[in-house]
Order: sequence, then structure tokens, then C-alpha cells
Amino acid sequence: MKKTATGVLMLALVVALAGAAVAQITAIDDIQYYDPLTGAPASPHAGATVTVEGVVYVIKGTYNSGTHYIQGATGGINFFSSSAIPLTYGDRIQVTGAVGAFGGEINVTPSNITYLGNEAEVTPIDMTVSGIKGDYESVGNHVRTIGTITSVSASQFEITDTVDTLLVYIDSDTGINIGAVAIGDEYAISGPVVVYNGLIEMKPRRQGDLVEDPTGDTVPVVENVNCVDWTPMATDPIDVTATITDDSGISSALLYFRDDTGDSTGVFSSVAMANIGGDVYQGTIPAMHTGRQVDFYVEAIDDGMQSSLNPGNAPAGWYEVAVDFTSIYTCQYVHPDSFPQTSPYNGKVVNVQGIVTAGTGDVGSPSKFVLQEGTGEFSGILVYEGTATNYVLPGDAVRVGGYINEYYGLTEMEPHNGSAVFIDSFGNALPEPAIVATSVLSDDASPDIDGDSYSGEAWESVWVRTLVSTVIDTTGADQYGTFKISTTNTPLDSLFVDPYITLTYAADLGDRVSIAGFMTYDFGNFELVPIQDADVYLDPSTGVEETPLLPAGGFSRIAPNPFNPKTEIRFVMTRDNLAQLNVYNIRGELVKTIQNGRLQGGQEYIYHWDGSDGSGKQMASGTYFARLRLGGEVMQVRKLMLVK
Repeated sequence: MKKTATGVLMLALVVALAGAAVAQITAIDDIQYYDPLTGAPASPHAGATVTVEGVVYVIKGTYNSGTHYIQGATGGINFFSSSAIPLTYGDRIQVTGAVGAFGGEINVTPSNITYLGNEAEVTPIDMTVSGIKGDYESVGNHVRTIGTITSVSASQFEITDTVDTLLVYIDSDTGINIGAVAIGDEYAISGPVVVYNGLIEMKPRRQGDLVEDPTGDTVPVVENVNCVDWTPMATDPIDVTATITDDSGISSALLYFRDDTGDSTGVFSSVAMANIGGDVYQGTIPAMHTGRQVDFYVEAIDDGMQSSLNPGNAPAGWYEVAVDFTSIYTCQYVHPDSFPQTSPYNGKVVNVQGIVTAGTGDVGSPSKFVLQEGTGEFSGILVYEGTATNYVLPGDAVRVGGYINEYYGLTEMEPHNGSAVFIDSFGNALPEPAIVATSVLSDDASPDIDGDSYSGEAWESVWVRTLVSTVIDTTGADQYGTFKISTTNTPLDSLFVDPYITLTYAADLGDRVSIAGFMTYDFGNFELVPIQDADVYLDPSTGVEETPLLPAGGFSRIAPNPFNPKTEIRFVMTRDNLAQLNVYNIRGELVKTIQNGRLQGGQEYIYHWDGSDGSGKQMASGTYFARLRLGGEVMQVRKLMLVK
């Protein structure tokens, strides 16, 4: 039941410089051992702490917010860390951590990552389909195999070498489109060999990992199709980019588009795409847009006059970008007597905007945050972007382009990709919490059950504060920190409080409290999620003032500012807590993580920023922002001026 806070479980990963003390390295093939009959993990190092070394060939954001794969001298293995510094293809690292398994695949849970340098990308190992299927020790390796397609579905296909057949699974976060994959085609597939519930599979990382007709003159590969701005207005041109590669050369690239009122009809027009550097091409869809969305796809033609499309099934399939903004209220509103309580925009492409009330990590996952537009009923929505590309904090003004989706009763906004989340400004005033009774917030029963309309749905993902209520159940308090409160002191009107962080407040039966937080829907119940100690208010009648607990700390000094070549950043910690100090550019893009981990309280910490990004590259003169987060309680932003 408990959805433990990312901030609580997040490991403080120490990134050492090259030249650090040499660790005792364990061979990866000694760790990667499975029962040859059942495929069950049987590593002799299970539960032990080891250090492995390899080159990164899957980075976080490929499949989810933290999965990485490295290829070592004797094999490959995965580890999960959403808090590691951004690693890229070709980074050589050492990973220290405990050997375990997830979904039946052996992995390492890191406690330390040492960066050793960057080198060439990993070259996949050529293996036959039957060779992959016949040896569990191939799991974790970056391989390439060639075969014939025997079946295709929406998210996977099978490939055979006539001896054996292998499942190829396409993770939705990769953006890979398999619309062009057809039964009988010959393909070369690259990517990690994985095992899921005992079955060996392959999991490509990007469009270029699928190569049609690999023994002949291959068709162009079109991948990374992206809008420069996923939230255009009707008067805005829409710039679309794509990465296009080929074994001979690209003759031309075309961007097809049409205005769509939502009925998926109309004729596509086209404009030429120009090479803007390297393998990147860009085309512009002209304004004025007359529909609620614009549909588009890309075609590339090589020097041999072979063409390919992305999506592969275009023009039957296409990408969509919404035009103008739809209010969160409109996306969320559903009549209180209707059933099911599903958004009328479920499955539709929209653009929304608002103020972040619960930021990255406050919602139990680095992939999620809560956005609110205005106040009151139906004003909030959960944003879920699986790759966790963005880091947002309460008070950020954010716009998002993507799709509305109902996930087990919870309405979510799912961005097109990481670049479809744009931070317009920092430090905005938060919406005032709506004051609501627990009986209203927890009501998910229809009129024929409790005699009144649904009321809890209206407050889903909205920032609220309860009327003064009584703690009536602390069954989960010791283990999970959860408890129940009721405005009327009755179980019928009770509301489940489920903080994702460890609160200083410990609930006792009979306590009189008022709790602030955002509302969520989980396991069939509406729940209230406070995100910091300051969200818990004790009833003044108990003799304790209704004020937040001792602040966790904050910035104490930044000087010089403006600066060149470096500035000193100081902040104070009043108690042990997770501390994260990042630098962002004016677009809200992460430039550098300076501190990320747990620190001791009762002292001042001093850091320096020399104007470089995470790779050591010097940034241009301009405005930057230092953003400090202490646990779930302090979120502060300070402007930095780099002058050269």
C-alpha cells in the first residue's frame, strides 16, 4: 500500500573523479547466473555488495526514470538510479552496490558510482537468435541479431533465425515506432538482452536499433521526431525536428502535416526539411492552424531512392500536437452523478498549464508532479512523464503538451516526451488550499449507495486543507506513516492520510489536526498526501500553536553575484535531511547538479559553481538559477549572473 517517497529511498550517489582509489572489481559474468532450466536468478553473489565496471550503453530516460545498462569485459548488467548524475553513452563507470533482481533479472542496487571517463560507444555483440535464447548468461549484454519477423503487435514483435524465435519488446518511453515492421521482413535488432519472468527477450533502445534489410542497401532510419514547442498557439508555426541516418546518403526529407478538428480526417500537405547540422533535419508547419490539433509525420528518401516513414505506418498513423490550451478544469470535469467518473478528454491530445503544487519527488516518483490552474474543484492534475527528464518544484509555472489518460481511476496528463514539459518561470505564488471536510474529500460512492453524488473526484490532484479533524486510526502509522482522520470523528467520514516522506509529526489517536496536501486516488480510495512537515497543523485547543515545525534551513549567502569565474553558494541545514542543489538555465533546463544526497543538520554547507555544466563544459554568459531543496520542506530559487 505504501508508496515510499523517492526522496526517502534515494541513495546519495557519490561521483568520484578519474584517478580515485581502485576498487576490487567483480567480473559481471560471475554475477549473471541463472538456473539453466527455469531461468530463475541464481547468482552466487546475491545479497552481497560488489563493484562492477563497464561502459554505459543504456541511459536513464530510455525505458524509465533510472534504468541503466553497462557493458563490461565479461558481460553486461543493469542498475537503477534516478538520482545518479546524468550519464551518457560511452561513459566508463564503476558501480558499487548490492546484487539483487527485479522481474527475474539480476541487477545491482548502487550505493556508489565512480565516473572514470568517456570513450567510444559500446559496439553490440553479433549473436544468432538461437544463441541468445540458448544462454541466460547473454542477459545484460548489448547484442545484435538478424532474423525474419514472424509476428507483430502494438508493442512487440517476434524474430526468428529458423532455429528459434525471440520476443522483441518495445518500451513506450523509447519512442520507437514499429509501424513499418511487417511479417516476412528481415531485420537487424540491437539492444540489451533482458529476462522478464524467466523469458529471454530483447529490448531496443532507439529507432536506429531496428534496421530493415541489413544485408543490402538499408533504408533510411528516421528517429527522434520532436516538436521544438509542443504547446503551440493557433498563430504559431510549428518546428519539427528528426534525426535521419542512412548507409549511403539522404536525398530528401519531407514533413507532412494537416489541421485536424479531432475527427482524424483531411489531406496531408508537405514541406521540405532542411539539414541543420549532423544528422538532424528540421521542417516548419506554417500557421494559421484551424483545428484543435495538428497531425504530422516524416518521410526520408536516400540516394538509392529508398524511403522510410516515421511513424512507420504513415499516413494511417501520425504524430499529434494540440493547438492552444485546454483548462485543467475542462480536462477534469465530470458530472457528479455520472459513472464512471472518467475525464471526457481521456485519450485526447491537449495542452495544459498551471502552477506546480507538488514537485518532482513529492509525489512518490521522480517521473511525477502535480499541476494546478486556479483554485477549487477540478483545478488540479497529476503529470506523469516516465523518463523523469524534468525537475520541477512548487511555484514553477509549467506548460505541458500530451495526452489525458485514466490510470486505475486517477486522471493523468502524460507528456509527449521530456521536452514537452516547459518551465516558464520560478517562484510563483502557490494556490491557496481549499478548506474541505474529510467526508467530501473521501466520497467515491454513487448516489444509490450513500444518497448523495460523488464528491471526491472533484478534488483529485487539488491542493486542499482539511477542516480540523480527529485522528481515528493509526494502524499503519508505525510501519508506513499512514493514518486516518475524520472531521466528524466517525469512520464513515474518514480520510486516509498517506505521506510519501517521513513526517516529524507522529499521529496519535485523538489528536486534533488540520492537514494540507494534494489529493490522489489509489487502490480504490481517495487519499491526502502532505509533502512537508509544515503541512501538518495541530489544533490550537491542544495548547500547541497552529504553526509549522522548525524550518529545515535554506540559502544563507551567494557571492560574488554577478560572478566570474566562480561563485560561492552557502546554505544552512537545521537537521539531517536530503539536500539537492542544482543550477538551471533560463529555459529551466538542468545545467549541473552540485549536491544530491543526505547531509547532517546543524551546520552551514559551502559549495562553488565555476560556470560549467555536468560534463565540465563552460557555459555562456547569462542568467542562471540556483535551486535548493531540503527534504520536502524547503524549495528556494536564487538568480545567478555569469559575466565573462
